[in-house]
Amino acid sequence: MSKNLLNDIKNNFLATGVGSLPHSDARASVDLVFKVFDSHIPFWPQLPRRSFCENMYAQFCERLPGFKVDENSKSVWVDTKSPSYIDELEDCFNKIQAFDVDYFGISRGFAEGLYIFSQRLKGMNREGWAKAQVIGPLSLGLSLTDENKKPIIFNAELSELLPHFLALKAAWVARQIKANAGSKAIIFIDEPYFVAVGTSQCSLPRESIIEKINHVVGAIHDNGALAGIHCCGNTDWEMVMETNIDILNFDAYGYLDKLLMYEAPLASFLKRGGIPAIGIVPTDEDALVPGLAENLFDVLRKKPFLLKNGALITTSCGCNGLSQDAALSAQRLCVELAERLKKEF
Repeated sequence: MSKNLLNDIKNNFLATGVGSLPHSDARASVDLVFKVFDSHIPFWPQLPRRSFCENMYAQFCERLPGFKVDENSKSVWVDTKSPSYIDELEDCFNKIQAFDVDYFGISRGFAEGLYIFSQRLKGMNREGWAKAQVIGPLSLGLSLTDENKKPIIFNAELSELLPHFLALKAAWVARQIKANAGSKAIIFIDEPYFVAVGTSQCSLPRESIIEKINHVVGAIHDNGALAGIHCCGNTDWEMVMETNIDILNFDAYGYLDKLLMYEAPLASFLKRGGIPAIGIVPTDEDALVPGLAENLFDVLRKKPFLLKNGALITTSCGCNGLSQDAALSAQRLCVELAERLKKEF
């Protein structure tokens, strides 16, 4: 299935979004997405300004054993000393073994934009590509802490649980996109904490990281979707490209030269049909200046090796930190660059 879908998207130049937008009105954000990306790849807008529960480190944690959220203090944690923790842990593992995807669904309060987005897809009877996202096991495991401020990835039971838990979250998201329309789904695994790989903050063996990612990728593939990874910093790109992902989304505005240093792994990734999702449009408002489009296009057209399978064009990271006007400009620039690449290549 993954190979057939890859062939369907291969040799195209399409734009999409990374995830977050600076809106507090979910309907307005979805309007923007379809206005800009209707002929490309519309995406589920995450809205952390609408609710703290839409912060990516909270949004995917419902049903996680011991999970606590305090919207007033804008904090999340796992309470492993809670009287109900052991029962929740056992119940969660049982639901995983039963592959009870609906149990791991995301409620509307945590993902208003997803519900409106999928309803819009259904209303349009849209059969093109649509994109959504899920946090990755490394990033959630390193960012979410227990009651002692210890990252949960260093808790043996939770570390084992995380890839299974997030795989079923990803499966649920893929089903939302596909069930409500004839859309072809792409699910990105967001892993900003990949920048910590190889540092004292993350001592996990690379084989363990690859295994955790591949478990989520497998669930995405099993649900008829393409799987991508998004990392908005520099990392061990060879490790990333050794996973089973179909699409590699990276911050090309800040780190293109770093990725290109991994010449052999990149060549192997492209040879097996992998698609780069090039985050060339900056999410720094001061960088969105006149003449930027020409400069960015000049950078892209000089990298034909990277574009041999086609590419997706995105912003370098989410747009939550921008004003709404700047976010709109950045998204439109992604589309403009993709359209120009279509004509050039």
